[in-house]
Amino acid sequence: MALITFVTFVAAMFVNSYIPPNYDIIEPQELEVNFEEKLGILNEKLKKCSGEKNPRLVAECQYPIKNEIEKLEFKQKSQVFVVGPIAYYYSGGEVEVSDRQVAVVNIRMLAENIGSSDTVLLHCGGASSCNYHIWNGEKEFIHSSHDFAAGNVGIPAGQSKFFNILFGPAQGYGNYDNFEYDPSMEYVLRIDEPFGSANIPLDLSLKIK
Repeated sequence: MALITFVTFVAAMFVNSYIPPNYDIIEPQELEVNFEEKLGILNEKLKKCSGEKNPRLVAECQYPIKNEIEKLEFKQKSQVFVVGPIAYYYSGGEVEVSDRQVAVVNIRMLAENIGSSDTVLLHCGGASSCNYHIWNGEKEFIHSSHDFAAGNVGIPAGQSKFFNILFGPAQGYGNYDNFEYDPSMEYVLRIDEPFGSANIPLDLSLKIK
């Protein structure tokens, strides 16, 4: 049991400290998209799925098309920020404050590999090993949770993936500060990946209950 625990600890440390290699940069893809035209084509394809023989085949036909529609609709309402080979799409966020004055915000973004022929890894492991933080000009906030599998999100060439990072109550080792929201302050998401850095304005608004 002790050996298993040690091996697990070493594996976790390796994942959380992994730094991706330099990526093979290619000519960036064109970011301008005719959203209405592409959405129209996808919706026509979606209609054809209803002609499949049974509900399972209908669902299998619809899934990749609905996934592509969701990404296009998200891009349509987002600002795009290019960092190295990755284009980050962000559509704004809301902060929810509880009766106990605990603030929580979920940062949802779409990351697209537009400039590398390799699979690019986005990294966010534990509280002490994450390349994504919130900064308000005075203080840096560490995430409370995220959906990075094993601390990384891999994005193959020409593909895109959603990811979520939650900031709120302090969680776990190395994170001792709750996220604080002050509407008079400006907040940015600090990205500090090996392939590039950026401060993305979050334009947070208070969620009305």
